Amino acid sequence: MDNNGECSRPKKPKSCTDHNINGSSEWALLPSVVLEQIFDLLNARDRKNASTVCRQWRKIHFHPKWWPTMKFKIEHDNIAKAKFYSSTFGRVVMEATVVLDSLSPQCIYEFIFLLKLLNENNRLRSLILEPSHCRIMDTYTSFIKERSEKDVIEIFDFLIAILPRLTSFSLGGLEDLARYSDTIITSLTPCKVKLLGLASVKEDLLEYEENCFKADALSPFKNLQILSIDYDQLSDDFLYNLEELKHFNRLVVHIHSVPQNHCGTSNAAWRDFRIAHPQCLLRLTVIHAYRAIHRLHRDVLRKEMPLSHIKVFFCEDVNVDVLHILSTSYTCTLRSVVWIDSISDTTSSWRLTDSAESPDPFVLMSWLCASLEELILYGYKYPEENLVAISRLKGTKMKRLEIPTDDIYSGYGYGYQPDNFKDVAKNLQFAWNPVYKSDLHPVILDPNSGDSDEFLLPYVLADLH
Repeated sequence: MDNNGECSRPKKPKSCTDHNINGSSEWALLPSVVLEQIFDLLNARDRKNASTVCRQWRKIHFHPKWWPTMKFKIEHDNIAKAKFYSSTFGRVVMEATVVLDSLSPQCIYEFIFLLKLLNENNRLRSLILEPSHCRIMDTYTSFIKERSEKDVIEIFDFLIAILPRLTSFSLGGLEDLARYSDTIITSLTPCKVKLLGLASVKEDLLEYEENCFKADALSPFKNLQILSIDYDQLSDDFLYNLEELKHFNRLVVHIHSVPQNHCGTSNAAWRDFRIAHPQCLLRLTVIHAYRAIHRLHRDVLRKEMPLSHIKVFFCEDVNVDVLHILSTSYTCTLRSVVWIDSISDTTSSWRLTDSAESPDPFVLMSWLCASLEELILYGYKYPEENLVAISRLKGTKMKRLEIPTDDIYSGYGYGYQPDNFKDVAKNLQFAWNPVYKSDLHPVILDPNSGDSDEFLLPYVLADLH
């Protein structure tokens, strides 16, 4: 109202033209140098939100300086997104991890496209492969087998061109690439490499192919810190050829088979290895070793090994002698024990409940191994009272304790007693429960219902991280 009691005229709203002259559209005209300085002040989340302002801001959002690392996910249900990330970051990323559906022809095609872009990228320093399976495509027909072989050759040709500039490389357990380990090593620049993953995951032990290179091939790699190999390569000679490595701190060994003619290693060589590399720890991963699992304690394990982690996957039996050796020979180094098979009700699945096996090896580990912090057991019946004992002995030092409900055994039969597991949670001081059946991978419930690669590869590849 004005002073005379009449309504005043409403104020004239600013026109769109006024906004364009003095308002938000001018933000899109900021020089890219200024925009970069603004984005430098923001965290990753705020940069993402700011990128929605306009096309120019979105373009700045994808500047290489804010994307030094990238996980490329090439999976059958996100091909369009994979194409975008490959095209946008393939030529500029410094550290690339590639999650790959290795059985999909379309995903393999996109992977080859990404490798082509990475080959043009002079900034690239790390390439870590994380395939869904240990092989590239299924080879059920001659046509698919021929196509797969051509893809492997093309992939390998691009990798050979990329390798000289890398400080970190892992072939992700791919059996098709592991057979070229010697060429991979000679293609790398030794003084640059800090992480090298050459270990494979083998699918068919009936067609077992050893992956070996000269024992002294890694001697020039003075800065190597983390290495994975197959057991075929491991020998006293190989260990002695690692003596000159300055910062070596982790050796990962995959065991699929122990050939009769394999010379193995000696306690003396491991003792010298520990002197040369006092900070280095050993991780053993045993995969589908149906025969070798019964010889592991005699032919593979040595008391002087600096063993910190042991993983056993789908060997269809538990070697109790190995468990007892773990609890007595590696008391200063042992941190993790993972023993996984599919759940069953066979005679071997009850072996850990045998009263003759006393004291229980897992309880003994919990008592004697001060650094033990992870225990995972699938496929073997285990007394519930021993789980309570483990939790009391380890307390908060135990970070991960897993066992399925169907594997828990008590004097009253299967299943768990809620009061007992309240004690476990109280001792561990986190909300603990056994693994419910609904949360298990299909291959754990039935070995014929799933692909074991899908389950075990994430465990296996985590050893390099």
